[in-house]
Amino acid sequence: MHTWPDIRAKIDAGDLPAVTSMLVELPRPERRAVAKELPGRLKEMRAAAVLSDEVTRPLLVAGAGTIGGAAEAAAWLCRTDLRLGWDANRYADLCSAICAVTADRPAKWRGDVASRVARRLVVGDQAGRTPQLWHIAAALTLAAEAAPPVSDGFVVGWLADDVHPMTLAEDPFLDALVPRLFSAIGVGAALARDAGRGEQGMAQEGAQYTWAGSLAALARAGRLDPAALLDGCLSRFLLGGTAHTLRWFVRLHDALEPTDEEVAARVRDYVRLLPAAPPNVADLALRAIRRADDMGRLDEALFEEAAGALLFRPEKKLVRATLIWLDRTAGKRERVDATLRAVTAVFDSDAIETQERAAKIAAKHMGKAGKQVRAEVLSAAAPLPPDLLEPITATSAPSDTGAKEGRRDTSSESAPDDDAAFGGSGLSAASRTRGASGGVSLSDGPPPFRPRELPPPIGSPAEMAEEFPGRGARTWADTERFLAALVELSFRDFAGTTEALGRIVQETAPGLTQAAESRYHDDTDGVALAVRALFVVRRPRWFHSALASFRRSRSRARGRSSHPPIHQFLAWRMQEAASLVGKVPVLLATATSASGHVDPGVLVDRIGRYEEAGADPGAADLLQALLRVPREIDPAAVARAQGLGSKAGRAVASWLAGGGLADPAVECEIVKESVVRRHGRDVHPPNGVLSVVATGGDAPSDVSRLCDLPLDTSWKDLPYYHGPTAWWPPTLPSHREVVAAHLLPYAAGSTDDAWAGQAPILWGEELPVVAVAEADGPAGAATGALLAYALASPRPEQRANAVDALLVLSGRGHLPAAEFGDAFGRLTALRRVKLTRIVKGLGDAADAGAHADIWTAIAAALPHVLPEADGPTPSGVHDLIALGTRTARASEARAAIPALEAVAGRGGTSRLVKEAARLHRTLTTP
Repeated sequence: MHTWPDIRAKIDAGDLPAVTSMLVELPRPERRAVAKELPGRLKEMRAAAVLSDEVTRPLLVAGAGTIGGAAEAAAWLCRTDLRLGWDANRYADLCSAICAVTADRPAKWRGDVASRVARRLVVGDQAGRTPQLWHIAAALTLAAEAAPPVSDGFVVGWLADDVHPMTLAEDPFLDALVPRLFSAIGVGAALARDAGRGEQGMAQEGAQYTWAGSLAALARAGRLDPAALLDGCLSRFLLGGTAHTLRWFVRLHDALEPTDEEVAARVRDYVRLLPAAPPNVADLALRAIRRADDMGRLDEALFEEAAGALLFRPEKKLVRATLIWLDRTAGKRERVDATLRAVTAVFDSDAIETQERAAKIAAKHMGKAGKQVRAEVLSAAAPLPPDLLEPITATSAPSDTGAKEGRRDTSSESAPDDDAAFGGSGLSAASRTRGASGGVSLSDGPPPFRPRELPPPIGSPAEMAEEFPGRGARTWADTERFLAALVELSFRDFAGTTEALGRIVQETAPGLTQAAESRYHDDTDGVALAVRALFVVRRPRWFHSALASFRRSRSRARGRSSHPPIHQFLAWRMQEAASLVGKVPVLLATATSASGHVDPGVLVDRIGRYEEAGADPGAADLLQALLRVPREIDPAAVARAQGLGSKAGRAVASWLAGGGLADPAVECEIVKESVVRRHGRDVHPPNGVLSVVATGGDAPSDVSRLCDLPLDTSWKDLPYYHGPTAWWPPTLPSHREVVAAHLLPYAAGSTDDAWAGQAPILWGEELPVVAVAEADGPAGAATGALLAYALASPRPEQRANAVDALLVLSGRGHLPAAEFGDAFGRLTALRRVKLTRIVKGLGDAADAGAHADIWTAIAAALPHVLPEADGPTPSGVHDLIALGTRTARASEARAAIPALEAVAGRGGTSRLVKEAARLHRTLTTP
C-alpha cells in the first residue's frame, strides 16, 4: 500500500503518471489521510519557492483524487496558486489524470465538481487560469455524463477551445450551449475573429470553416432549429452592444439567409432595433424592413416608427438609404402624408446633402399631401435656405391628381440622386436633442466641472487586508491609498499588520512572501514592492538602483535611457516607499485630492508627525509632496510651516513661502521635417514634435531632472515605453502643460499613420488626457496638441476620453481652443491624423455644450485643412465645415475667415463649395 511519504516524493518529482496510478490503487480511507497532508505540503513548497508547473499538476490531481467533499475538491482545483502556464498541450494529460483518480466517485459528485469549477470561470480573466479550469470542468462533465454547465464563463471557454467549426455536429456540448450563445456575456468578443474570417470564408466553399457558417449549415441540414437561431440573433441585438461585439451575430443572421416570410413575421423586432443599435445592426434591420415593406407587411404605425428612428440616426449612409426608400414608396404605398412628416426631421441636418435630399422629396410630393400636412411641412421648412425653400413653397398647392389625401402617386418614383451614392462618413449627432419645433437644441454651455473625490483612507489592518489588490490592475490612487495605510499601520503595529496581510497575500500573491529574489519585477508596482518589504527583511539588489538611475539619466556617456524621466522618478519613489515600511509614521506625498494635490495644511501636519517621531522622510517622498502643492496656498499653512524645525520642515516652509514651483517654460511645435535647425544646431524631433521644457536655474536639481526636456541635446533619445502614464499628471498636478509636453512625443507615435512606425510609441497605454484636464496650471500648445492626438486615436476608448477631457477643460474655462485647432489642422495637413475621427469627437463635445470653444478650434484649423483650388480635399473637411456652421450659429460668431471666403467664392456645386458658402454666410450676415 502506498503511503503519504511515497506519494509526496512523486509529487515533489513532478511524476504525474506515478501519482495518478498510486491514487487509483489507494483505498478511500487512506486517500482521506493524504488529503489532510496536501495543504501543509503546498504551503511548504510555496515558502521554498519550488512550486513549478511540474509539481503543480500532480498536486492538482492529488487533491481531486483525495478530497472528499465536492465543494472542497472544486476549491482545491480552482486555487490561484495552482495555476499552470498558457500551454494547452498539458491540459489533456492533467484532465485525463483527474478523471482517472475520480472514476470511482458517483457521477453526481463529479458533475457537481464540474459545475462548481465552471462557475469560477470569469469572462475576460487575464490571470491565465480560465483555460485550465474550463478543461477540467469539461472533462469531468463528459466523464460523469452530466448536463453541461451553462455559465457565461463555460460558454466563452467552449468558444475559445480548439473546437473546429467543421466538427461542431459531433461536439458533445453543441445542443446545450448553442442557445446560450445569444445571452452569455463575452460571446461576441470571443467570436470577433471568426466574424472577420467570415468575410472571406463565406465567399468560399469552406463557409463551414467559421462558426457562423457551420451553425447555418447545421440549421439547413436540420441538426439545429433555424428559427431558434434567427430568434436568438434578434434577441441578442435587442440586448444591445457595440458594433464589434455584435459583428459575429450579424454574420450569423446573414448566413442563415432568412426567408421573406421569416423576415415579415419578425418585422416588429427589426423596427425595435433601429433607434439605438450600432450601425451594422441598424443596416441589417433596414434591409429586413424594406423586404417586409415590399411584401406589404409593414403597417403605417410601424412605418412611421421606423422612418422616425432611422432619420434621427447619425450615420449619413443610413439616413440617405432611408430617404431614398421613403421617396420611392410614398406613392406606391399611399403614404405621402407619413413620408412628408418623416422627412421634415432632417430639414435642420448639419449635412447639406441630407438637407437638400429631404427638401427635394418634400417638393416632389407636396402637391399630393393633405392640407394639414402641407402646413406642417411649410412650417418646418421655414429655416431652410431660399434655394431649398422655394421649390417646396411652389408645389405646396394641392395637385389635380392628388386632391385626395394619401392618393397613389403615379409619377416617376426615381430618387433625387442615384442609389450608388449610399456611401459617406457621418458627422456625430448622437448626443443632440430635438426641440418641439424640430430644431437642434444645444446646451447653453459645457457641463460644470465637478472634481472627483478620493475614497477615505484605510483605517485598520483588517480593512487593508480586504483592500489588498494582489497583482491586478490598480489606479494610481488605489496604489497610493494602500501604500499610505501600509506605511502608517506598520509603523504603529508591525506585527498586527503583518498578520492581517499574511493570509490574503499567501492566497493571492504568494511570491511576495518568498525570500528568493525574482528576476522579473515591475519597478513601479508600489504595492508589490512594499508588501514584499513587509515580509522579506533582505532587500533585493534593485531596491538600491532607482535613485542612481534617476540621477544619472542625463549624464550617461552613451546609450539610450530605458525609461522616461517621470517613470524613473516614480520607480525611485515606489522603491523608496517600500524601504520605509515600518520605519516612518506617514508618507508625505499621499494625495488629498483626486487630481493628485496635497493640501498644504495636511503636509505641515505630516511633517510635524515626523518631527515628533524623530524620523526623516524619504527624499523622493518629500520631493513629490512639494510638487503636489496646489497653485493657491493657504496663508495659514505658510505661517504654520515657519514653526517647523527639522531640515525637511524648513524645506517645506521655504517652498510654501515661495508659492511652489514656478511655471517652467514650455515650447511645442509640430514640424514637417525630420531634422530642424534650432538654437544654432540640428535637432531631431521624435515623431515630428518638438517638445521643450526648461525649469530655469533656480529650480532644485532633482526637479530639473524630472521636468526638463529634451533628454539630450539632439532630441534623439526617446525611450520605448509601456509604463503607467496615468501616474504622470498626479506627479505634477499643478503643471499640466509640462506633463503634456512629456506625453506628446509618445502621443505622436501612437497614431495609425505611416509616421508612427518610425519612432518609439506608447506601448499599450491610453493617454491620460482626462487627468491632464483635471490638473491645474497653464494649458497651451502642448496640451492642445495632446488633445488632438488623443481625439484622432485609433482606439475608441481613447477618443471617448479625449471628448471628456475637452469638456472638463471647457467647463473650467481652461481649454486652449485656438492651440488645439491649430494642432489638429496642421496634423491633418501633414496627413498624420484622420480628421474624420476628430470631427466626430468635436461634434460630441459641441452637443454637450462646448460649442463656443469648438468653434474657436475649428476657426483655427480651417486655414490649414481647406484645400487649394486644384488640391485634394482631406476626408472629413466637409463635415468639419458643417460643424463649424452649427457651432458658429450657436455661439453667434461673426468674423470672416479669408481662406474660407476664397473657397466659397470658387463657385460650382461641389459639397466643399456649398458648405464653405453656408459657413461664410453665417459668419458675415449681421
